[in-house]
Amino acid sequence: MMNVSESDLLDSVKVLLNEQCFGSQLQLARALSLRGFENVTQTRISRLLKKVGAIKFRDNNNDAVYRLPAKQHIPLIQESIDSVILGIKHNNMQIIIKTVIGAATLISKIVEDMGESSGILACMASDNTILVIPSDVNNIEHTTNNLINYLDMSGHTSLTRYRR
Repeated sequence: MMNVSESDLLDSVKVLLNEQCFGSQLQLARALSLRGFENVTQTRISRLLKKVGAIKFRDNNNDAVYRLPAKQHIPLIQESIDSVILGIKHNNMQIIIKTVIGAATLISKIVEDMGESSGILACMASDNTILVIPSDVNNIEHTTNNLINYLDMSGHTSLTRYRR
């Protein structure tokens, strides 16, 4: 068994995802094994996929495969954060943030950093949607405004039509 660092493993996962299509974590584990990474469990593959930001999407054959999000979808500076957020709205119970495909995980990490003092209890992300659970639904409008201000979205023109 090859003794490698976590960063070597992450790099190999990125290379494999860029070179090949994998429909399952087992297929990716087999490919890693062929590269000398033995005994990589499904649980570890799942964590690695999350760390590299891999998303599952339907290819041209309608098969679900893992891939890395396009680089242009990852905000690198403040101006680009509002370019990946499409809207923020709530239903008096939960707050939903819509993003371009591949950006939700990154934006959710930013939202989680706000913490409970800003009214955020927790959040979960898919490829393009973030579910934000407020710590107090009675203050959901205030929490939504905190999100807008924290993400510097106050000047975002499409926001007003998404908010209640």
